Amino acid sequence: MVIPERDRAADELLARREPLMDAAIDRLKAARRAPGDGDGREDLARCREDVGAHIDALSAALRAAGAEQFSEYCAFTAVFIEGLGVPRSTLGAALDALGAAVGEQLAPALSAIAQEALAAGRRRLDASPIVTPIALATIPAEAPAPLDERADAAEALARAAPRIAPMSVALGYMRRPEDALAHGARRGRCLEDARHHLAQLAAAVELETPALFGEYADWVRSLLTSFGLDPAALVTHLGALGDAIAIALPEHLAEAPRRYIAAAIVRLAAGHVDHASFVQPDAPLGTLACGYLDALLQGDRGRALRLIREAVEASTPIKDIYAHVFQPCQYEIGRLWQTHQISIAEEHYCTAVTQAIVSQLYPLVFNADRAGRRLVATSVDGNLHEVGARFVADFFEMEGWDTFYLGASTPAQDVIDVVVRRQADVLAVSAALAEHLASVHALITAARDDDRCRNVVLLVGGQPFRVVDGLWRQLGADGSAPSADGAVHVANELLAARGA
Repeated sequence: MVIPERDRAADELLARREPLMDAAIDRLKAARRAPGDGDGREDLARCREDVGAHIDALSAALRAAGAEQFSEYCAFTAVFIEGLGVPRSTLGAALDALGAAVGEQLAPALSAIAQEALAAGRRRLDASPIVTPIALATIPAEAPAPLDERADAAEALARAAPRIAPMSVALGYMRRPEDALAHGARRGRCLEDARHHLAQLAAAVELETPALFGEYADWVRSLLTSFGLDPAALVTHLGALGDAIAIALPEHLAEAPRRYIAAAIVRLAAGHVDHASFVQPDAPLGTLACGYLDALLQGDRGRALRLIREAVEASTPIKDIYAHVFQPCQYEIGRLWQTHQISIAEEHYCTAVTQAIVSQLYPLVFNADRAGRRLVATSVDGNLHEVGARFVADFFEMEGWDTFYLGASTPAQDVIDVVVRRQADVLAVSAALAEHLASVHALITAARDDDRCRNVVLLVGGQPFRVVDGLWRQLGADGSAPSADGAVHVANELLAARGA
């Protein structure tokens, strides 16, 4: 079998890796001794490791996309080292020294192939901006004010996020420049993803709950897989995120976030677990739920409404329709979006249809005998997902409670004011994502600190509380339930225990 010339050049680079590194470093040493060159160059021992990385990247590029891939490697390497305070010219000098060593030690034909890629990388260093989008071209400098000695890891992560996010993206693309080529205009989305990773990580670290970040990593993998992307890229970028955190934060503050990332990577390596549909034909009202879900996905709002009306006319309890149709269908809509089987626009449509149908059932919901108890339900500040909190309020209403549903993303003080004014017995708070948990904790703390709320039962719910057992205790709540009807049961038990 005839080996392509580019592969032969790649093989030769790796076979002569050590001599090439030695020759390149000798040239850099000589340049360092040049008159007027100054003493500001990086340590040559570290530079030797960097030259080895350049050789590895060059060899990999020759086996793949050639000069274009090596050019991407050089671009993101330049961004990364400039973020560390190392001038781009240092990389240029290392490439020049490596090019000279390649010219001396490889056969002319193979050297020419390698030199072409090296020259493309060298030219890329003169580009402005060196990478696109422009947000990825620069890593912000470290914040001038040092962290307070009492700062914790979560606070440090949040404060350093503007620096860590682009640093991790640059490092990830350095390690997988083929991803930079494949992502093209989607590179900016990678930066957004890094910011989301950091927000979720900070929430998990603050609560000392690694499982929160592990669940999030599983969710991201599902999303990537549904888009037809390689989940291995997530492992690479999480690894880069951990390394960027080690650079940006003091060791004692970086330890916990890096440990959480390492645990998530181990979890990802264990393989993907497919989650079954939340809507099953053999479940209670399963046939109705399947038909209703199909109507939503087909965009047939009329059929969806007709199915619910027919069920109501057949004396199906409203509670059962909520518990066995609306709730599992909403969970399933979320799962289908997560796995990229429906778009975010379709998810919004399905949710809006369900909300509209629910509103038409309110005359039946509000006809229950009064229980003499009051509930305030809200989606915590920052949480724009309001359906869960609305379902909770409706279940309490069906039990005869007087309910006050405050909608999405309600500021904490406004919630407290309503709780006091309405003399609520229970405050139910919904959080859809781990990054909302800080707001949940802040709201609970505000309620606990207000003497007017000392007798109020505090319930929490939402996805984070379904996946992490006992999370509600860590936040200082009185209880939690995995479903809206379960929340009523928990509230009644807690009030009975207090003799209320």
